[in-house]
Order: sequence, then structure tokens, then C-alpha cells
Amino acid sequence: MISCRIRSRVREEMNSMNSNKIMVQLGYVLGASALLTAIGYFFASNWEKLNRLEKFIPIFVLILGFYGLSVWLSRQVGREFLSKLSLFASCISFGVGVGLIGQTYNSHADSYSLFLVWSIPAVLYAILTRWQPYYVLSYILGHLAYGLFFFPKWGSFSEAEGATLVIWLGLAIVNGALFVLFEKGLLHSPFLKWVTFQATLCIFVIMSVSHMFENYGIWMNLPLIAALAAAVLYAHRTQSKVYLLFAGLWISAAITTKYVELIIEYHNELFFIVSLLFVIVFIGANVMFMNYVRAWKPSAENSETGTDVESTTATKGDGDFTKWIVRVLTISVIIIGSLLGSFTLIGLVTVVLGFDEPANILIGYGFLAVIGMLAARGFNVLARFTILISGLMLGTGAAVVTDKTLMLLIYLALTLVAFVFLQGLITRILFFLASIIILAFVLFDWNNSGVAVLSILAGLLFLLFAGGQVIRLSTFREPVLYSSYPSFLLALFSLTFITESGWYYTTNVLFFVLVLAAVLISRKLHIKWIFDWSMGFWIAFLVYKYYDLAWKLLHKSISFAIIGILIIGITVWIEKKKGLEPDDGSLLQTGYGTNRWIIALLVLLQIAAMSLQIGKSEYLLSHGKLIKLQLQPLDPRSLIQGDYVRLRYTISEPPIYQDNLEERTSKGKIAVVLAPNGDSTVYEFRREYKAGEQLAPDEVRLNGEREGYEGIKYGIENFFIPEGTGRTYEQNAKFAEVKVSANGDAILVRLTEK
Repeated sequence: MISCRIRSRVREEMNSMNSNKIMVQLGYVLGASALLTAIGYFFASNWEKLNRLEKFIPIFVLILGFYGLSVWLSRQVGREFLSKLSLFASCISFGVGVGLIGQTYNSHADSYSLFLVWSIPAVLYAILTRWQPYYVLSYILGHLAYGLFFFPKWGSFSEAEGATLVIWLGLAIVNGALFVLFEKGLLHSPFLKWVTFQATLCIFVIMSVSHMFENYGIWMNLPLIAALAAAVLYAHRTQSKVYLLFAGLWISAAITTKYVELIIEYHNELFFIVSLLFVIVFIGANVMFMNYVRAWKPSAENSETGTDVESTTATKGDGDFTKWIVRVLTISVIIIGSLLGSFTLIGLVTVVLGFDEPANILIGYGFLAVIGMLAARGFNVLARFTILISGLMLGTGAAVVTDKTLMLLIYLALTLVAFVFLQGLITRILFFLASIIILAFVLFDWNNSGVAVLSILAGLLFLLFAGGQVIRLSTFREPVLYSSYPSFLLALFSLTFITESGWYYTTNVLFFVLVLAAVLISRKLHIKWIFDWSMGFWIAFLVYKYYDLAWKLLHKSISFAIIGILIIGITVWIEKKKGLEPDDGSLLQTGYGTNRWIIALLVLLQIAAMSLQIGKSEYLLSHGKLIKLQLQPLDPRSLIQGDYVRLRYTISEPPIYQDNLEERTSKGKIAVVLAPNGDSTVYEFRREYKAGEQLAPDEVRLNGEREGYEGIKYGIENFFIPEGTGRTYEQNAKFAEVKVSANGDAILVRLTEK
């Protein structure tokens, strides 16, 4: 008995020590993330008090310093995690450095080459260390490089439809191939395996939209069907509940998308009548199919095990997986039936029956449908919930459009009734969220202030989350907690962007403190779902604050640097106070060992590549010919390089483009000859440069790239500016001074008024 107590006490002490070590690691992660955010924000702010040399020295020190720290930590027993974290910080600093070079010498903003160059060490580090953050970073950078290579302007699709479709197809193939590599164990990232699964199916759905791809979209329905079938077969073969659920949701999304396409194409009386019959047959057929599935026993074989997403939803037997299939089908059919039924009823009321006030009809239908289905407990679950949800959507939607606050209050009461009397965790979460959305519309009717409405909602949701802790029945406690907490974070996060003056700083500080506390407490208490939501919003806060124009990047940088230093300092103090000793035997797992010299060479190559580009640019600035060009500026913000002025020159569309369709639509490299216009110092287009021709003393050659209807781009279209000065440059800058080398390369030096 005594020995059992001793063993129990030892286990408790070991668990406590392991928990403390996990908390210490989390502290280092939070501190490092704040510091890295501060570094990125600082260099993006383009502080005008620093010259070129004073900008580059710190970034080289950071790259080498973090690498040196990583090497030193790798030699300390049990410091594997901190060693990897330091090396990751060095990789992030390299990316910031590449962006800084582009910012300093005014090269392309958000160029694919920036992310491609950055992705090279990230991919190599992922292969050498097999650490998950490198996999995620490589995936993000690779997709940014791919997208910006084919679509240099965000959201622009200048390619022909067939070429654009091939680009999307290539992205789908890349994601599909990555999924296979993760599945086969050749790459190791459960999270990215799940992401590539979603991305592949999402891209196939996009490619099948006929209104985006008028000529080929209809044919892409065939590979879409094949991809969805493959997803279902994979989920069935592995008996993975997670992948089966998302395969079902993507099937729902695909069917809904196809139906919307048909509505846009036809939207006549016959179509909506046939659609109503289709919805009825669709639900009936699925009822019969699920009765069949309940009697079906899938194979218990599961040839694949491992530390993957599936491990969290391990199969408990044939019956368990069969029940999950039924649940997935039920959710999918309800989603499809509700959406299709809602669209169909709107079409019947507006097109077929032609009521003068269709909104009132929809409000009435919604009221009767919700009341009737709440009372019809013996009704088939598929038909019941399909009618209930479609009625709720139609009724509340019509009430919102017609500003009928009283009906919104009635629907709010009905959603609360549904929350209380309908059973099931997902069902109650759904109606809890529906009640919050309806309440938001009611508040907007009473007070047309987004700040006031979100403030009220945030306070209410916080009270619900706090009060939900004392609810005894788990059937009510869990849906309240699972719904209120992420909704509260979303409302408060939104407030950090739209508030002003003192309330702006209050909401930002409040959000930061609450999320940080939630991350630490939930990790300490092992409440995974709160930790996941809190960590997600922590990352979102660090990333999206970059685009918050109300708070200067320089000030944000200083704030995050102080916060990061404080968090790391407190973490070190706690680690020493708790007397936490590092684990033995981790020295060989740091990612160094046999890879030590490869990693060292990789860091040196990063330094050499940056130095080479800096030297090349400095040489051009020192020896290039200074010319002046007329321009027209704009003012956006780069992904990581800060504010810049986007420029367009009078030479962007030279005379050779006028009345020449072939020149206007052509693409490829081009060189032009520029010369000053008479007594003016402004250089203008003279002719297209021919290889080997001799230039006059006052002429210069300038290399460019034909961009079709976009004209010619010379690589000097972006001028990075200190934060907050864009309006001044936009109003006053009329000319650009450019240094041009003998071989036609150029660097934008400054903007001038005259």
C-alpha cells in the first residue's frame, strides 16, 4: 500500500513537472512570436531616420545572432526546442531581410521572387529538422510565390480562360500530390495533410464554376466528381471520421454551387417547380439511403495507424463508424436541402406566384415552418430539420430586409426555444449561433452603430461564457461554452479594428490580455479547445494588426518588442524558480548532428545571397546614369515590406502601343531607348532597342517586360515610403529619379515635385 502511494506521488510530481515544462515552452513561443512580429513591423515601417547601411546591419546581426544562439542551445542538454525556435527565428529574419532589400532599393513589391527565395531555406530546414513550423511556413511561402508568379496583381486574372484554368489545375495537382506524400509518410505533417485535402477539393469546386470559366467550367465537373469520389473512398478505406465529415461538407458545397449556377442560368417558373420536386425527391432518397447505411457493416480493417488527425477519432468498431457515416450524411443532406429549398421557395414566391409583397409571405412561411417543426417531434429528422432551418433562414432574412424588428424578436425567441428543446450538441450550437446573429440584427435596428452593437455582443457573450461554467447539465453547458467563447473572441477582435480614440486602445489591450491569459490558463488546465481557439486568435492578432492603419507600425513594433521581452523574461524567471531541469538525451534530436554543417552552409548562403544583391544594387546606384521620368502614383501596402507608392510612367505605354493591337497584347522582354525631350531634363521614349545598336551620348537603354494591356513594366513601379506619408507623395510627386546601368537595369532613387 505504501509503495503504491509512493508511485502515485511520483507520477503526480512527474506530471506536474511535465506540465510546467510545457508551460515554459509555450512562454518562449509567445515571447518569440511577439519579438518576430516586432522585427517585421519595424522594418516594414521604413523609418526615415535610418540610412541603407543602418537598416542592413541589424538584419544581418539578427540572422547570424539567432543562428548562433541556435547552435549554442543545441550544445546544451535538453534545449532542443529552444534551439529549433532560434533557428526558425533566423529563417524568419532572412525573409524580413529579403523584403528589406526590395524595400530599400524599391524593387517589386510582393514579388513572387521574394517568397520563392525565402521558401528555399524554409523547405530545406523542414527536410533537415522535420519540425512542423517549417512545413507550414514552406507551404504558405510556396503558395504565395506560385500565386504571385501567375497573378502579380492580387485578384487580377489577366490570362486567357484556358491558361487561368491550367494555373488553378496546377495548384490542385500540387496540393493533391502533397496530400499523397503526407499520406505515404514521405512527408510528415498531419496539419498540412488536412489542409491539402481541403485545398484540393476547394480548387476543384472553384474550377467547376461555369460563370468563372464559361468555356471550360462545365467540363471541370467531371474531375470535380472524381475528386469528391476519391475523397469519400479515402475516408471509407481509412475509416476516418474527420475526412469523411469534410468530404461530405464539400459534396454539399459542390451541389449547392451547381444549383446556384442553374438559378443564374434559368430562373424561370418551370425551373423552380422542378427544383421543388427535386428537393422533395432528394430528401426522400437520402432517407432511404441512410436506412440502408444503418444496416451496412463497413470493413473493420484499418491498415493505417499513426500520429495523424485520424488518431483523435480512432475507430471503435464497425457500428461506431456506421453511425458516424449516418451523421455526416444527415448534416450534408440538411445543409443541401435547406439551401436548395430556401432558394427554390424564394423563386416560387417571386417568379412563379408573383406576390406583390413576397417578404411577408416568406416571413409567414418561416414562422409556420419553425413552429410546426419544433412541435413535430415524430417527424423524420431529415425533413424536420431541413424545413426548420430553411424556414428560419427565409423568415429572418426577409425580416432583416424589410426592417421588421418585431418579427426578428419572435424568431430570436424561437431559436432559444429550439436551443432548449432540441437535443444534440451540434444542433444546440447551431441555434445558439443563430440566436446571436439574429440578436445582432435586432441591435443594429435599434442602434445603427457597429461599435455599439459589437460591444454589447462581446459583453453578453463573455457573460454567457463565464456563466456557462456553472451550468450543471453538460448537454447545455457544452454548447453554450463551445459557441460563446469563439464568438466573444471574434466580436472583440473586430472591435480592435473599428473603434477610435481611447476605446481603440482599450479594446486592443483588453483583447491582447484576455487572449494571452486564455492561452496560458487553457494550456495549464489542458483544455484543448480553448487553447486552440485562443492560439488561433493570438496569431490572427499578430498578423492582421499589420493592416491596422490606426496604429503606426513603428509604435506597434516597439509595443510588441516590449511585450516579447517581458514574456521571455518572465518565462526564464519561472523556469529558474521552478527548478526545471532540461531532459537528458535530447541533444541528438535538435536537427543538427549530421546536419550541422549543412545548416551552417545554408545560413552562409543566405548571407551571401543578400550581400550579393545589396552589392549589385549599390554598384548600380554608384555608377548608373541618373535620369528623370514623369509618373502617376497610387498608395497601397505590401504584404511584408510596408507602405509603398505604386507608379505608372508616361513611358509605360509608348507610341508603339498606339493603334497596334499586336504590340498591345504581346508579352515578353523588351528594351527601350530613352532620351531627354529638347531642353527638358525629363527622359521620354525614342524607340525600341535593337541588340548591338550604338546609343547617342544622351540616350539610355531601359529593360522592361511587356504585360499585355498593362503596358510595359520596368521594375521601378514601386517606391517604398515611411508609414503614413502616402497621401503627401500622391499629391506632390510628379517625377521619379532613376539610376540606369549601361546594360539597361534600373533602380528607383527618389520622387520629386519638379
